[in-house]
Amino acid sequence: MKPNVLIVDDDQAFLRLIQKDLEGFSESFNVLTAESGNAALDLLKKTYVSFVISDLRMPGMDGFELLSGILKKYPDIPVYMMTSYDKPKTKEVVIQSGAAGYLKKPFTAIELFGEITKTLNKKAEGGSLHNVTLETFLQLIEMEQQTSTLRVVDKKGGRGGVLFFRNGELMNARIGDQQGKDAAYAILSWSNVSLSIEHDCVFQEKLIDGDLQAILLDAMRAKDELAEEEAERAEEEDGANEILLDSPFDESTPPGREIPAKKPETAAKVRPSKKEVEPENLSPIDTIRAKIKNSIGERNGIIDIYHDQSWDAFIDQASNIGNAFNCGALNALYVNRDNEQQFVIVPGEETTAISISSDAPWDRILGVLG
Repeated sequence: MKPNVLIVDDDQAFLRLIQKDLEGFSESFNVLTAESGNAALDLLKKTYVSFVISDLRMPGMDGFELLSGILKKYPDIPVYMMTSYDKPKTKEVVIQSGAAGYLKKPFTAIELFGEITKTLNKKAEGGSLHNVTLETFLQLIEMEQQTSTLRVVDKKGGRGGVLFFRNGELMNARIGDQQGKDAAYAILSWSNVSLSIEHDCVFQEKLIDGDLQAILLDAMRAKDELAEEEAERAEEEDGANEILLDSPFDESTPPGREIPAKKPETAAKVRPSKKEVEPENLSPIDTIRAKIKNSIGERNGIIDIYHDQSWDAFIDQASNIGNAFNCGALNALYVNRDNEQQFVIVPGEETTAISISSDAPWDRILGVLG
């Protein structure tokens, strides 16, 4: 998801002009506009924004009031101020008020693009990660006692949120103007995410009670319950069109005649339950398939299971990373190449690749294989 840049000015002609000038940089970011401070704050409540530039002089809520509101509710969003009424101390006052930068009108689209990209690059100075397992990465941050701001993008829902860490502790979380533990739970419920990492944290005070492990466990439990509810709803919808008869009859049976009771199946034809011992001498692939089916059911999203040695080098790299963080032996690995190619890779004498659908419960599959 590309970053959203918000430009705030009561001059509609200026907004149209700067938006048109920035069209040439549309591959780098999206441009949003607001004609007042109140409109900007309303937009920030529902849209994930990475950068704000606002005029100082506006009717109603001026730039300083907007800056104060953003610093209070969205302290991780950098705000630049712009003005045509530049005076010797204007820039000094703006920066001391908490703005990340200052631009004097008129300026060129190239100048603004340079300030935007410089700021966005600083926000992602720790790098970006895609298709990661968020829970595992957060545990590494806690273990290494890192101070960072993680900007998390839910690739499936197109939502964005922020997690704030200081010395490995989760200080706060934010989605829109929602903050605290509820925001953290919501972010941790996302399965397919990408991260950008900044080695800084604006929060000095811990605003979320409880340690990270407890929060992660609660979030994973809630995620599993939600997945089960969705599966149950899907099963109910599938069965909604079925008609069940207590006393089925054959149309050829004359009215008033009883239908002979169906003979019970012999023991030899009774289907074994999931809890019974699995057949012996299964191949490794069939064993994996049976484990997943018995634990998750038919709707497990498995497309194919096969041996594939081309993953061996990737497995070695992942194992080396895990060893560096003392994570223990690698049992299984989730890989998301894109929305159409997702795999769970199982190391062993012969590396096994499990091709899964985009909506497969990959986290539960990992749990079965771990």
